This record gives sequence, structure tokens and C-alpha cells, in this order.
Amino acid sequence: MRGRAEGMSGADTDTTLGLGVDDLSRRYRLRELSPVEVVDAVAARIERMEPALNAFVTLCLDRARREAEVAARNLAAGTARPLEGIPIAVKDLFDTEGTRTTYGSAMFGSHVPDADAIAVRRVREAGAIVVGKTSTHEFAWGVTTDNPHYGACRNPWDRDRVSGGSSGGSAAALAAGAVPLTLGSDTGGSIRIPAALCGVVGLKPTYGAVSAAGVFPLAESLDHVGPMARRPRDAGLLYDVLAGAERWGGPGEDGECRAGPAAGGGTGLDRTRVGICPDLYRVEPAQDVERVLTDAVAIVQRMGATIVELDFPDRDLIGRAFATIQRAEALDVHRRRGLFPQRSSEYGEDVRERLELATEISVHDSLVAAADRARLGAGLSRLFKEVELLLAPVCAGPPVRIGEETSWHRGHEIDFRKVAMAATMPHNLAGLPACTVRGGFDSGGMPVGLQFAGPQWSEARTLAAAESFFDATPAIQGRWPDLPS
Repeated sequence: MRGRAEGMSGADTDTTLGLGVDDLSRRYRLRELSPVEVVDAVAARIERMEPALNAFVTLCLDRARREAEVAARNLAAGTARPLEGIPIAVKDLFDTEGTRTTYGSAMFGSHVPDADAIAVRRVREAGAIVVGKTSTHEFAWGVTTDNPHYGACRNPWDRDRVSGGSSGGSAAALAAGAVPLTLGSDTGGSIRIPAALCGVVGLKPTYGAVSAAGVFPLAESLDHVGPMARRPRDAGLLYDVLAGAERWGGPGEDGECRAGPAAGGGTGLDRTRVGICPDLYRVEPAQDVERVLTDAVAIVQRMGATIVELDFPDRDLIGRAFATIQRAEALDVHRRRGLFPQRSSEYGEDVRERLELATEISVHDSLVAAADRARLGAGLSRLFKEVELLLAPVCAGPPVRIGEETSWHRGHEIDFRKVAMAATMPHNLAGLPACTVRGGFDSGGMPVGLQFAGPQWSEARTLAAAESFFDATPAIQGRWPDLPS
């Protein structure tokens, strides 16, 4: 296992590790479980699943056990906080005080921050216990989490396949039952893609709803920080903490509390107008993905939703605008930090090539991309005058095998990045919330993720829709991969 595996003792209690946040909190209150027992079970589970998955880069289990003892005292004293004693894993893009943070790069292999990212600080203040740092693509710039420096994170459903990226370790840890909550970041789908490919839940919030301070930036106007979980309600509980809706945070970092509590809000799918807009997919979905979407449409209709088919005439602008903005902003980040081109030889090949491509972007290209982005945002706003939510697949097909860069898709080979990011980029360009939930399985037994997206500041509605769908599909949601042995 990579990093230090401290405090690996205790029994692996499968029934404990399958519990959600509410159930864990309830059992804590009833004295049926203690946070110390749960952290010990998490440690045993990680020991069992690693290094077969490589979901974690660094562990901090000694500190986690000490914090679990504090949580137990708080529970006994009646001073429990909203996430008291709940284990959480953090993507290795987030600064964590006193715990190694590599950003997926060999350049930062021994980097230990002296302060937490704001998102990490907030979850700690809410009582959550950080157990470790999860694998990410180098500098979060990729959709596979096949990292040249720290190894590939493997998909728990098929360990020969990628977990998706760049929050691949966070998704894999959830799917394997190591923790009930994780933190991820999403620039073009990096929460939603691995959540979809690993069969878990991921919320990309409205741009700016959760502070990205202390998170290594990929493209600052596209980056979103958000929660990942095994069910939408748990993602909502974590989102409320991250967005500052709880008592100690109150308003967000800028003094406003726009979003309101997400975990208990929203109206589900009854009497909701749900849009289907294939024009927003850059790649036609595989037949299995189309089947899952068709089945999901029938389910949401039975739940009382009205389906509206929509057009989006500006679809050809999406890929061009996104690629230009992401590359230009990423290049600026790495130049300002003195990493590129000074340390070019220390990058993995894929990230180095993307930075080199970015040097070819002109001022004219950036101005065109900015105009295209504004036009796309206006077009999406028009869609949300006709519907409350959009429903779409996340990825056009299944994850590739580790080491592969292309996917066999509808009879021809295609770059896996295009398959993975088939329908994720518009929401980053426009800063819209989108929640991924498992929609079904393909013919090979791999999970297929769907996303509910809404207009800005509609986190409560998107989470409520995902939770309603989750509750309506117990046969789909009740399946989990076998744990590596």
C-alpha cells in the first residue's frame, strides 16, 4: 500500500461499513456503535482492499482514531456535531494539515501542508473524521486516475478497468465500502465520471457554492468542489456542511447563504418537468447506456414527472469552448507556480502534452471561447425556462481497461476522454449543479450513471430528484461489488 498505513487493527464489520450517515449517527446516539469501532472497521476494510484497488495514496488512521475518541466523548456529553464520528476520505488535491498532499504529482511527493483546505476544515468542524487521501489523476487533469507516479486506481466492479477520474480514488473507496463520504472536485466531470463508472453518487454544485481555497486548481473558472457518497441524501448532508449551511458556518464564505439546506429540501420528481436533450451529448451513447436511460425515463414518468424533449442548437460550441478555456487556465496555473516549463520532465506524458498544446492558444482563441461560453450559458438558461431538471447519462460507455486510451464505441475506436465526458462539460461551463446517481447496469455488469442537472442554486431539487430515483430503484441500488481479498 502506498503511503503509511497506520493503526491497522480492529475487525472488518461489513454491516457497519454499509451504513449511511443517518444510520451511523443514530447507532452512535443509541450506543450501539462507537466512532472508535467504526474507524477500526474502516482501517480493516482498507487493509483488505488495498493494494488491489489503490484507492488511497496516504492514510492518517492514527490521527483518525484519536479523533474518534474525541467524537465518542462528544456523543456521550450530548454535544455531537452534524457529522460527528463519520469517516470521510479526501481527494489528494485538497490540502490537509499535517498529512501528505501530492496533488497526484511526483513534484509534491513529500509535500505536507500546514493548513486545511476550507472544505476540509468545514468537514472537520462538523465532526467528520478524515481517514486518508484518495488517488487522483496527476493535477486532476484526466478521466482515468491512471497515475504515472502513484499507480492506477482500479474499479471495484472490475479491477482490470479504470475507476474514472479525476476523483477516481474517492469513487472507488465509496464503492468498496471503505467510507460513507468522500470529497471530490469537478472541472469537466471529475466528480460525476468516476461516480458514474463506480456506481456511486456525486454532486457537482453550483460554481462557487463550495470554496475551492486550498484545492490545487486545474482551471479556476471551471473548478467545482463537491461531495461524493453512496446515496444522494448523504451527499446532501455533506453538501450542507461544505456550503456553510450549518450553525457554525451560517452563511457561505462571501456572507450569503444562497443554496439553503439540501439534504432535507427539494420536491422529488412528482409534478416535475424533466428535460431530455440529446443535443447536449457530444458522443452518442452506447446501446446499453441508451437502454438504461430509456428505463430511467419510464421510472421517473411513473413517479409523476413530465418528460419534455428539447433541442440545443449550439451543441457544436461545447467542446471547443471547454478545451480552450481549460487549457489556457491550466497553463496559467502551472506557469504562475513555476512548474511549467521549468519542470516539464517531471510531468506524466499526458499532462505534459496538454500543457504543451495549451501554449498554442492565442488571445483570439480565448476571446472566441469566452463568447461561446456566454452563448452556451444563455442557451442552457432558456432550457430551464421549459423544464426544472435535465436528465442525461454521464458517460457514453463503460470504463476502459487500465492502460487503454481508446474505447471501442458503436463499431469504431474513439478517444476514451470523449466517451467519458460525453455529457458533463456544459454544466461546468455554465456553473450548474448536477447530481450523479446509478441508473442501472450494462450487459457486462458495470454500473451506468445518470445525472440530474438544474439551474444555478438548485442543489436541493437535483439532490431530491436523485434521492427519489434512488428510493424507487432498490434492486439497482442494492448491488455492490465484491470486496478484493
